[in-house]
Amino acid sequence: MTPLPTNSVTRTERHRADPKKSTGAVYTPTVLAHFLANQTFDALQQDSPVRILDPACGDGELLLAASEAARARNIAVATLTGYDTDSKAVRKARHRLRNRSNVNLYCADFLEMTADNRRTSLFKNNDIDRLEFDLVISNPPYVRTQTLGTHITRALGRRFGLTGRIDLYQAFTVAMIDALRPHGAMGLLCSNKFLTNQTGISMRKLLRRELMLKEIIDLGDTKLFNAAVLPVIISGIRSTTESNKNVIFRSVYETKLPYNEKAQEVGSILEALSECLSGFVFDGERNYMVREGLLDNTDGNLPWNPIDKDTRIRLTRIRKRHLPTLKQFGKVRVGVKTTADEVFIRSDWDKLPEPLRPESELLKPLITHHNVKAWYSKPGDRMILYPHQDHAGKTVPILLENYPRAAAYLNHHRNRLESRSYVTEAGRSWYEIWVPQKPALWLRRKVVFPDITDSPRFALDESGAVINGDCYWIVVDDPDVAEVIIAVGNSSFCTWFYDSACGNYLYAGRRRFMTQYIERLPLPEPTVEIAEQIRELRLSNRFNEIDDLIWKLVGLEKITR
Repeated sequence: MTPLPTNSVTRTERHRADPKKSTGAVYTPTVLAHFLANQTFDALQQDSPVRILDPACGDGELLLAASEAARARNIAVATLTGYDTDSKAVRKARHRLRNRSNVNLYCADFLEMTADNRRTSLFKNNDIDRLEFDLVISNPPYVRTQTLGTHITRALGRRFGLTGRIDLYQAFTVAMIDALRPHGAMGLLCSNKFLTNQTGISMRKLLRRELMLKEIIDLGDTKLFNAAVLPVIISGIRSTTESNKNVIFRSVYETKLPYNEKAQEVGSILEALSECLSGFVFDGERNYMVREGLLDNTDGNLPWNPIDKDTRIRLTRIRKRHLPTLKQFGKVRVGVKTTADEVFIRSDWDKLPEPLRPESELLKPLITHHNVKAWYSKPGDRMILYPHQDHAGKTVPILLENYPRAAAYLNHHRNRLESRSYVTEAGRSWYEIWVPQKPALWLRRKVVFPDITDSPRFALDESGAVINGDCYWIVVDDPDVAEVIIAVGNSSFCTWFYDSACGNYLYAGRRRFMTQYIERLPLPEPTVEIAEQIRELRLSNRFNEIDDLIWKLVGLEKITR
């Protein structure tokens, strides 16, 4: 008999127990600190003495780098000011900055010192005059929303005018901007998540509204420092009157070198960026693609992505054709999220003792990203205990008294399931799946694709399976529409459009095909004739011809690289 899984803590509980994740303290490496300092001074364009602030100074690395960058430019430093809540780090910073004059370091929480009315007074303490700095530079702590907790994130949102899922670095960004004098410069090193995700809209609008951005550098998966997030550098000056046109935008991600391509050899990625190289580069260990373009200014709600001249022309051509988008043919849904997979998902249900073996009608076939190939999918060997049913179009939990064996199994794991306090706080039963979706939809024709993958894999599912949370799915009852959607999804056009218009990359060339990105995918009008043409090519395995056809149907010349 296979043993039942033991209760375990949730991912959020693990994050809160990890000092690095709970405080967000990952200090900036020296070489990256100097690069950020130089970028910030390039934005400042000031020769008079500067007042420099780091509101989360840690061991003082960025303050040291900023003072050295000032010295290299023959600019005097009027004051060096830093805040941090880690007393040991502040002591170390004092030691490292002992030979600098006019150093003011405080063991204090910079955010707590900001007033509710931030525009009137920066500090609550009336004994401290409002300070305005010429240059603010920081790698603020990154603490995910779940780790902070709902109460704190709501309070931060109210105080700093942020909406959506708030991370701590976003609040620091608001406070950093508030501390800047007009035309003072900001250099920010933070998570790149806000560049592309839906919850980053308020952060993107803030930066556009309060700064004249000079440059955005998405450092991607370069692993330039030991953080759990992918970093980005933002530099700009405080100005609400000048436009954000022609903002230089560069990104660096590891890539596979295409056949017959030769990479430029560089000492390091930062060296390549300092020399303004673009294209394929090799740092002695890995190949990277350095993309260079401008920030797209067409729509403030769209992801931020570097757009070069050729890409801009192609995207404009697509817009002018007014092609339908995926969103128009069905709702893009994420798969189920149990938040306790070790309880709900197993491949050995039949090996459990009979009194603990849930009733067969509650065990549903499951499709995960492992089971989705381009064009085809089928359920794997794992099945999901699905304690929900449809009631007049609504998703409701089953009554446990009607399923005694499932009730016994779930009660065996009750402590683990009840630890998901957010379930019961939302008025749900303790044994429910957190995101069950709609049971009545599982039996309909579905297009399914993985969330995270190096290239898109769209497939048809007619098995009635439940789709797991590592995939997305769309109910498409019309087989001709499904044929066209899958063909476009598996095409090199889809990859090009994603990279050009969305660009949410992860490590090692992987992409995230989330709802907010993929629902914008343009499609040719899915007529019966086009669907039949695609179907004929697919059944004869002429997939390259399908790819060529998709480019032709959207009105663009195929990009072969």
